[in-house]
Amino acid sequence: MLKLTGLTHFLAVCSTRSLTAAAEVMGVSQPALTQAIGKLERQLDVPLFDRSSRPLHITQYGQLLLKYASTLEKSSEELTAALDDMKLGSGGTLRIGCGPDWILDILPAAISCLQKKSPKIKVNLTLSLSDDLRTMLDAGQLDMFFSSMSDLYFGPAYENRVLLREKMFVVARSDHPVHEKGEMTLDQLAQMPWAMTGDESFGRQLLRRIFGRSGVQMPLPAVETNSVQAMVNILRYSQMLGFLSLSHAQAYPGITPVKAVNLLAHREGGVTWRRDAPLMPAAEHLVDLAASMITPSQHE
Repeated sequence: MLKLTGLTHFLAVCSTRSLTAAAEVMGVSQPALTQAIGKLERQLDVPLFDRSSRPLHITQYGQLLLKYASTLEKSSEELTAALDDMKLGSGGTLRIGCGPDWILDILPAAISCLQKKSPKIKVNLTLSLSDDLRTMLDAGQLDMFFSSMSDLYFGPAYENRVLLREKMFVVARSDHPVHEKGEMTLDQLAQMPWAMTGDESFGRQLLRRIFGRSGVQMPLPAVETNSVQAMVNILRYSQMLGFLSLSHAQAYPGITPVKAVNLLAHREGGVTWRRDAPLMPAAEHLVDLAASMITPSQHE
């Protein structure tokens, strides 16, 4: 049986998120506490804390140890087996975020395939817009997220992998009068009512660039929402225009792309994670599976 040492030191650091504060709480020197944590990490052969962050960030391995150390309901053998599964990519919990495009086909298929191969893997999936997902990633609430890519995710704090490139369209309900008018200019489209996602969402940013480079004032939305599904439903019951990817335009019946001149818009989609929190093997495997689910029309 593996006899773990330094658990009380580990719990103190988890509680304070500071080596200095934990040493004061325990009444030991900081070098002694650091040595105890290092010995525990060597016993388990995993990093428990990201020492480059302030306050200290608990790694996924550390989160698993905290679960066992706090409840004292599992044996050290079970802990060791769970850590081994996580290191090998056959166990652990993946905390994944995704934008609405990814929940249609790609991620459900990839997650299903992953869990068929590795049934011990658990997945926590959060659906939201890109700006909210990035905030959750920065707060340590997600391991990675799948979304439309923007310049925000190419800074030094992030790692990215682009998986798809597809067209974006102005859309309206299929019986909207706009479909009878032939090709529309941006000036004409700007005079119509719109439903849009939030100001910092990828679709809104791209739409702003499209209107801006043509010198046309972008219309203010008549309806603004943080949900693509809500926007689609608004379009179904109104005479408004929206802006969607090819995946969404094809996924929702009753929604049709509008013929528009000079509207050459594409989006790149992929996965983003923090550089100071590298992906675990199971997460890397899921990314590869998601890439394998991309259709030819999403590789334009």
